[in-house]
Amino acid sequence: MVLVCLTLVAPLALADGHGGLTLEKRQPDAKMTVTSAKIGEEVSVITAEGDIGEYGGVYVTYNLAYDVTRTAGQVYGQGRGFTQDGFASGKFTGYWQMADGVNTMGSVVQLSDGTQNLDIITFTSHTKELVVSAYILK
Repeated sequence: MVLVCLTLVAPLALADGHGGLTLEKRQPDAKMTVTSAKIGEEVSVITAEGDIGEYGGVYVTYNLAYDVTRTAGQVYGQGRGFTQDGFASGKFTGYWQMADGVNTMGSVVQLSDGTQNLDIITFTSHTKELVVSAYILK
């Protein structure tokens, strides 16, 4: 169900106002650094960390399951953010695809404070950099 939602909503959410759905960014785009990558036969695991605005210092694990093409599939995982005021946690699921060495992940994130985001994450392998764009769903 989430994958269908992402397939239908994500392109509209990022539309430039030509009749599509427009979502508000939760915060400015944030960069994270990949700290490890474990390539598996069925699932590969990427871990990353970075400063993510209101979530503070964030640590996240992305589990990428392969579909039959091995260049796309389901992404799921969780993250924790730590600030001086406490911490936040979130779980997510969505879809990823690889094109021209760039992995793009779209996922719905359920956060511990009850908010929800649509996250679009771009991972460029050769730079070890993830860029997280978070859009408000709830």
